[in-house]
Amino acid sequence: MDPWHYLPNPWRTALDEVLRHHDTTLEEIRFRIGRPVHLYGAGWNQPLRHALVPDRVLPAELDRIVSILTDHSVYSRTEELRQGYLTLPGGHRVGIAGRAVNDGGQVTTVRQVTSLNIRVARAVQGPGEQLYRRLTAGDRRMGSCLIVSPPRGGKTTLLRDLVRVLGDDGRRVVVIDERSEIAGFGGAGASGFGFDLGYHTDVLDGWPKPAGIEVALRTLGPDVIAVDELGAAADYTAVWQARYSGVEVIATVHAGSLEELTRREDLRALMSGGAFDVVVFLSPQPLAGTITEILWWGDLRPS
Repeated sequence: MDPWHYLPNPWRTALDEVLRHHDTTLEEIRFRIGRPVHLYGAGWNQPLRHALVPDRVLPAELDRIVSILTDHSVYSRTEELRQGYLTLPGGHRVGIAGRAVNDGGQVTTVRQVTSLNIRVARAVQGPGEQLYRRLTAGDRRMGSCLIVSPPRGGKTTLLRDLVRVLGDDGRRVVVIDERSEIAGFGGAGASGFGFDLGYHTDVLDGWPKPAGIEVALRTLGPDVIAVDELGAAADYTAVWQARYSGVEVIATVHAGSLEELTRREDLRALMSGGAFDVVVFLSPQPLAGTITEILWWGDLRPS
């Protein structure tokens, strides 16, 4: 289901009507207090203009939307809120800006919401297969793969499609879907997920990456483990745990260049130690998911 269908009226009806011509390329719907709702797509952006909706978003409207998106139980979504987002069924993510509530120096939740960024998750089939062919050309073995891009660079979309290709090829893949974005738990698919991840793929939904990797290794017998957005030190330790167990890892990380990547000590140790056989760099230009460079860490030779 499209993410705006989870919004209350009049927003849902207005977006349904306006997006008839843009929904296939829509990327974000942004609500900001005191401003019109704004739509962002591939190569276009525009304010939402419709007779049913006001020209400016009011604070009360944002509070109502958050309440509905959390099924009127904000406290049940505290763990997500303290990280600044909500996940909707089907893998859509809602970024939240507002006033942080702190307890002992730790953010516990967000109050006085000032803006929402509804990011549309879409299945794009093809890029994963194209990348897999490139990485296995000439009887080369793909091995473990790190996908690198700045925000909105298409790394989760590529990861999802690469998992589908491997899962349909007979590889036993386990996806650790910490934020329910890769598989889209609760989606309309026959599997209960919003996206096709391949015939031989299992999903641990909502598990933190370190705990999920440990469970996958202990109980699910994977050939490949896939995770999105490495960040915490415990994530890197878990990747090593998988590699020491003889399991390949496909992962993504935020960075804009090799220089940015190697500034981070834990990531530098992963790569120099051989945790990843290949690193794929993406750019959002001219389109999200554009591959700009492939580096094989055996010889650091661009491909």
